[in-house]
Amino acid sequence: MKKEAMSCYTRGVALTILGEYDEALENFDKAIQIHPDFAEAWSMLAVVLIILNKYKDAMYAYEKVIQLRPDDSNAWRDHGGVLESLGKHEEALQSYEKAIEIRPNDARAWRDKGSALIIMGKYDEALKSLEKSIEIDPDFDKAWRDRGWAFDMLERHNEALKSYDKAVELNPDYAKAWKDRGYTLDMLGMYKEAFESFDKSAKLQPDDADVWHNRGLVLVSLGRHKEALESLDKADQLKASILK
Repeated sequence: MKKEAMSCYTRGVALTILGEYDEALENFDKAIQIHPDFAEAWSMLAVVLIILNKYKDAMYAYEKVIQLRPDDSNAWRDHGGVLESLGKHEEALQSYEKAIEIRPNDARAWRDKGSALIIMGKYDEALKSLEKSIEIDPDFDKAWRDRGWAFDMLERHNEALKSYDKAVELNPDYAKAWKDRGYTLDMLGMYKEAFESFDKSAKLQPDDADVWHNRGLVLVSLGRHKEALESLDKADQLKASILK
């Protein structure tokens, strides 16, 4: 019986890699029906459910993994991520803290905790968590980006800029960090540099209407009104396509 469950699980993993998510779900479901305590199948089921934006179902799947493997720090951390997607930030924070309790050197859990704390408005606590993440993994681009976010929320924009600079140095294709860097440069009145940041972000993520909008606003500040209108029109087109 377990051999059959493993066969379904292996097939589900392959289908997930190929992007055949509905078929992958069917195989993980079958593996779990055959072997209800198959933690790996529950975990992969949760991964696919997240890809399909089925967060409540993913939350249940991770809760099952945690029930089967209470010392699985990754499951606790990923459970926290799903809870955040559902807007349950206090509960997410508890899951991140449990992950850290099990594995104190989990840079990603410290970063995720920091992100949750920013959303909850606890910026100083968030900075401490993000500093810990960076201490563990100095090359963690997402932790540097979130550190910039926390500094921005504290209106410490020069420090924020240094963090965004580090994030894009580590990952030159990090569109979100380029965008946030653009916001900060705009707030500092550095419009030329802000345009360059938004322009870089737009090239990396051309379907982001918000980037095109802010690129247009910065171009207005630079007196480049024709280009500004083109950028703002692009933003409006992208927003309209989303609403269809």
